[in-house]
Amino acid sequence: MIITTNKSVVTPLGDGVVDGFFGVLDAQGEIVVTGICVRLPVNDQTRPELHKSYCMTPHAVQSGVWIFEESELR
Repeated sequence: MIITTNKSVVTPLGDGVVDGFFGVLDAQGEIVVTGICVRLPVNDQTRPELHKSYCMTPHAVQSGVWIFEESELR
């Protein structure tokens, strides 16, 4: 599957929209971790996940951004 910004995807937490891409570099500028930012509505399924490490918006009210691996998306 080709992942692009604004593409609708299915995540383990439900339907969302790709918000962008995520990467962490080490001190030498080498990529250590990559992921895909997905915007999901805050609802009964996602609310318990707001304060977990893969959520970038722990204080979200209407929609939040979570980081997923490409293999987790359909």
